[in-house]
Amino acid sequence: MANQNMITHFFKPSSSSGGSDVTHTPPPVSEEAAAVPVAPAEKRRKTRAFRPDWKEKFPWVRCDIVEDEERLFCAQCEKSGRKNGFTRGSANMRFSSLTEHSQCNDHISAANLKQLQMAMKGQCEKATDSSKKKLCSQMKVVFHMAKHDIPGHQYVGMTELLRAVQAPDFTTSEGLYRHSESICDMEMALEDVVLKGLDEKIRASDYIGIIIDETVNITVDKKLILYVKLQVSGRVETCFVGNYDVHSGTAQCIFDKVAEILRGRNVELSRVIGLGSDGASVMMGRHAGVGALLKKESAFSIQVHCVAHRTALAAIDAAKAVDRVGAYKRTISAVYSFYKHSASRTNRLRQLTATLSEEDMTSLKQPCAVRWLSLHRAVESIKKNWPALVMELNEEAVGGNAQAQGLLGQIQPYSFIALTHTLADVLPVMTKLNLVFQKEDVNLATIRPMVQASVSALTHLRDAPGPEEQRYQTDFQEGMYKGIQVTHEGDRSVQAFKNARTRYIQHLIDALHARFPDDSLDLLNCFDVLLNPSRYPQTAGK
Repeated sequence: MANQNMITHFFKPSSSSGGSDVTHTPPPVSEEAAAVPVAPAEKRRKTRAFRPDWKEKFPWVRCDIVEDEERLFCAQCEKSGRKNGFTRGSANMRFSSLTEHSQCNDHISAANLKQLQMAMKGQCEKATDSSKKKLCSQMKVVFHMAKHDIPGHQYVGMTELLRAVQAPDFTTSEGLYRHSESICDMEMALEDVVLKGLDEKIRASDYIGIIIDETVNITVDKKLILYVKLQVSGRVETCFVGNYDVHSGTAQCIFDKVAEILRGRNVELSRVIGLGSDGASVMMGRHAGVGALLKKESAFSIQVHCVAHRTALAAIDAAKAVDRVGAYKRTISAVYSFYKHSASRTNRLRQLTATLSEEDMTSLKQPCAVRWLSLHRAVESIKKNWPALVMELNEEAVGGNAQAQGLLGQIQPYSFIALTHTLADVLPVMTKLNLVFQKEDVNLATIRPMVQASVSALTHLRDAPGPEEQRYQTDFQEGMYKGIQVTHEGDRSVQAFKNARTRYIQHLIDALHARFPDDSLDLLNCFDVLLNPSRYPQTAGK
């Protein structure tokens, strides 16, 4: 009790005056108030929230609302598949919690993984770029081979050559394709790209023209080659489409194949307004030719006979009309075949040529029907090699070779060597005209003058010997030419040659007039006035 009194006395307030104790009596409390319990005072709770400036130091942090409460997440840990408080969502909205998470092993491993992934991605992209560059170089090699008709099995040799000269992208064998199927795949990929570009050009051209011709491959299978003529950005462009198999050479079969090819490229036949061909009856027949069948589908289509082919046909028509010229072509073809299959004969001929003249031997050529005016080159080779040919064939004939004896009897007469020099004067005129027509861009204004000039030159050669024929007549003395005996040099043979010469040149002139009539040349001249930009009036400066 004493202790209780002392404690009670200790908490009593002291008097403010005189230091004496003053007793304070508390105010009276009602019984109702005394009966109400008094609750203890509650401590106030501090609320925390996400601060956007935390992302400046911790860019990986993300704040989402989960069950009406803010939660912190780590994007790096989530992406790497980690399992921790920041992948489940942390409710600890404190800066220190972010700092602690950034220093934990899980987060550090996730950050390092991202760096490794970025580095790996960079290396892969670098390797891919290098591989693509190397593949692109190989595709260029295959494309070059295709353009120059080099067979695919030569590809490995081409790449080895590029490695030998240390060409870029070929310094090592790594990444180089060598299997034949890989070459075929590259060729097919290139074909797809080329055809895709062709389809785009065809779509951009309102109207198109087609150029077709029949041919055969080395196995003598009938083929149809097709080109299209397009208008691309105001310019005319000729594009190769393909070489296709056809089971027969009839007009209906060819027309059906052309229609199938064009429709496969989404080209309606009504858009085809021109057909170019070699002028054969199967192509240009009035009632049942390919052109006539096309005109039923496209009323405004026209047919064009290849002008270069017209020139070649004029020469062929003239040769057919004169038997002596036809026999001459057969003779030089036989001479070519006689030496083509024997290396020893060719070597002896070369040695004789070197002995008789300072010039090297000109290789013998074969006149070929499918090569325009190839007779010109064959005639030139016979003219230069004639003395050596006679001597070599004579040696073969003395040895008992019946074929050599027969050929010697055909090339030694006066008419043969005289006709050789006449053709050496005439054929260059036709060749020059043909080469003009084979130019990629033919000036319409030059066609009429060139045809007229060719006719004029042939007329002059018909009336008087040309330079080569005059040289032969000068060198031919007493039955000898260049030290070689010429047979059948009598007046009758000379007159027969002159008659054949005149008839041949006149047939050439007539054939040119028939295949290039004056009214057609006048029409071409009118086209030149309309279509030649150089003839347009020049506009005044703005």
